[in-house]
Amino acid sequence: MKKLCLAALSTILVIAMAFNAFAIPFNPNDYTSVNEYSELLPKGVTRNKASERAVRRGDFLVGADLVIINKGNGDIGAYGKGLIEVPVQEAYITIYLDCWDETEASWIQVAYYDAEFYAEDYPDGLVTPTVDIVFKNQPRGHYYRLRGAFAAYDGTTVEGFSPSTAGVFIE
Repeated sequence: MKKLCLAALSTILVIAMAFNAFAIPFNPNDYTSVNEYSELLPKGVTRNKASERAVRRGDFLVGADLVIINKGNGDIGAYGKGLIEVPVQEAYITIYLDCWDETEASWIQVAYYDAEFYAEDYPDGLVTPTVDIVFKNQPRGHYYRLRGAFAAYDGTTVEGFSPSTAGVFIE
């Protein structure tokens, strides 16, 4: 009798846990890889680098580097590079420039740059898509950071990274 009660209780708990697992719907807006509160660096720091690397073995997009550089006079340099293990068919890099809004205590996107890379344009293989641009004439006296969206497609799978730099003060 004791074994029968224990088995019945175990069955009820398993069923209850199964229903409990589906009780809360998935909301993708609750999950993000964007760092909303990245560090603000001391004034006078003119550059910052963010890197992200794959943690599983066998991934073809193994990393992404993103660098912000104060070029002076309100010009902000942005350098992004994808690191790919084997040649891929397509790669994409989007770099977002964010400005720190002190009144709202949050980052506000002020500019972005998109780049697309295709294997047919790289006879030696598409393995290091790179973007090197300047966001010109940004208002001075503010902190700026970069966020990147890096993606690569090998014909069947898409892999991506989204590093973000710390905030650099632009004088």
